[in-house]
Amino acid sequence: MDKKITVIILLFSCIFLYSQEDSAVAYLNNKGVTLDSLAMLAGNPKISYKEKMDIFYACNYKRGVQREKLIPIISRLLEESKKRNDINGLLYNHIHLADIHNDLNNNELFDMHIDSADIYAENATHPLSLSWYHYTKGTQAINMPYGRKEGYKQFEKAIDYYDQTDKNTHNISYYIYNIAVYTANQPDTVFAKRLIRKVEHILQKEYSPYIDFALSTMKSDLYSLHFDATKQESMLDSAIFHEKKRTSLYFSGENRLPAELDYDILQSYLLIAEYLSLKKESDWNFINDCIEKAKSIGYTDDSYIMSRIKYTEAISLYEQKKYAEAEKRIIEAEYYLSQQIEEGGAMYPLETFYSDELVCADLHCRILLAKGDYQKALKHNRIKNDLTLKMSDLETRELEYLYNTEKEEIKIEQLKAINANQIKSISMLLLIAIMLVVTIALLFLWFYTAKKGAKRRSALIKAEKEEAELNLKIKEEQAVKAQLEKYEVLSDCRLKEMELEGKNKMMEQLLKDKEFLDRQIESYTQKINEYERINDKKQEYIKSEEPVNKFVIEDVRKLIAKKLPNRKDYIESLCRLDEQYITMLKNAYNGNLSFPYIKYCICFVIGMEIGEVSECFSIEQSSVHMVRYRLKKKFELDNNDDLDVFLRKINNSLSSFKYFRETL
Repeated sequence: MDKKITVIILLFSCIFLYSQEDSAVAYLNNKGVTLDSLAMLAGNPKISYKEKMDIFYACNYKRGVQREKLIPIISRLLEESKKRNDINGLLYNHIHLADIHNDLNNNELFDMHIDSADIYAENATHPLSLSWYHYTKGTQAINMPYGRKEGYKQFEKAIDYYDQTDKNTHNISYYIYNIAVYTANQPDTVFAKRLIRKVEHILQKEYSPYIDFALSTMKSDLYSLHFDATKQESMLDSAIFHEKKRTSLYFSGENRLPAELDYDILQSYLLIAEYLSLKKESDWNFINDCIEKAKSIGYTDDSYIMSRIKYTEAISLYEQKKYAEAEKRIIEAEYYLSQQIEEGGAMYPLETFYSDELVCADLHCRILLAKGDYQKALKHNRIKNDLTLKMSDLETRELEYLYNTEKEEIKIEQLKAINANQIKSISMLLLIAIMLVVTIALLFLWFYTAKKGAKRRSALIKAEKEEAELNLKIKEEQAVKAQLEKYEVLSDCRLKEMELEGKNKMMEQLLKDKEFLDRQIESYTQKINEYERINDKKQEYIKSEEPVNKFVIEDVRKLIAKKLPNRKDYIESLCRLDEQYITMLKNAYNGNLSFPYIKYCICFVIGMEIGEVSECFSIEQSSVHMVRYRLKKKFELDNNDDLDVFLRKINNSLSSFKYFRETL
């Protein structure tokens, strides 16, 4: 049986599968839409671009000469896709135009649109556009020399993308049937089984008689291949079953399959007759009935169909041992086949018909051997051997081409792997370099922060030292001043006594002494004012520096931890103290509040006793009392006001403010 010619003729029939008159419609969700309506739709500016594309995606176009009218419509839609830079629309319209020009045998425009589609296919995401793209690429590849393997790959991708399409867009399932025709009788049964499973999955999701028709074709061809390999009649039974299913799908009024499929039904009747003839026990009446039904369909002007009919009759007669009649039929089959070769020589290469000539020569040889005409049988056996050698040579060249192609593909994959490894290595090196730079930057930042903190702490310690020295000098001057004031009071008392006693001389001397003491007091007062002025300037300098509140609190914490290790409750109270408390203290005093006084205020606010404060700062308790006295003066408190209560009120007001702000 000529299986390759079967594929070619079936393809030729599918090209004109939906041909009608110019008034034909393009089916849109089972509703007729004329080409004029589509033209008005494409040119209507009131309809959005997305709505137009959704309608065109859903269209199932009839095939035939009227498709020339689709070219300006799709071209207009293509221009709009370019303006909007719609990758999916560009792919769909280019592949649609390529399909139309392929039907019109315009190879130049077909190649141009296919090349454009190749550009957009890489970034496209629409499953229907991609499915149609891979189908068209498959038809392009399979018609090229040694392109079957690539064509089958493209067909499989087309079915995968078709399976991903939305239910509403399953309207171009005719090309699933075309894929079934293309892949019929190809020797890779593993691929055929995989393709059948994919089509079955599509059929389970949404039943389509067209896809069911295509699936029966694929299964029939697969079981025919299994029979050629195993000679098991059960394989023939399965092939016959699926051919009968094709005829029942066609003649069922519910399925609405196109009438143009009668060409395929004719092939089904001939295949049923051929398969039944090969069985050991055959119903020859049913076989003859199938052949007559095939003849009744028509196509008597088709040389290839007439060759197929005569060949099927020859097989039937040969199996019935009617050798003379079988010889007449096989001679007629060879005659019609030679006519087909002459008619199709310009369209197809001669090697396309080798398999048909081979099966005819083989059957003719067997008939002649059965008749005992060995001389003619030898002649046809030589023809068969020559054709076998030619086919073997073609298969060898194809295998060599595929082998070389696979070698090149392996090299390409190896180069891709090497390139990928190089990219990974470069990426890893860049990542390591970035990590090193980040690490160095972090280390530099850490050292800079540590250095800045050390400088700040050093400046604070230095300021505290200078302030302590200044305070010591002030205390010494204050002690001298107090002593002088004491002497002054005593002098006044003595003066009064001497005045009472009338000792004028002593009184004059005391007055002189008093003047001398007044000058000394004034001198010491100026020195004290000078020291306080210097201290105020120092405090302003420190105030202009960065905030050191947290360092002051930290120093108090360290003093408590060192001097009073058993009083952890003071440290806990200190941790709860807000840094803003120091700022509040400074704001409460109009002048400049020095850091030592701030530290004393912190000790008082957390509840430390006089003795604990003196031990913590290593000073006398009297000095602590003096500090409290001076703080009350600085904060303008009366003798009846409690300093601790005042300091805690500031802290409580700060806590209340924070609570109020958090509540908001």
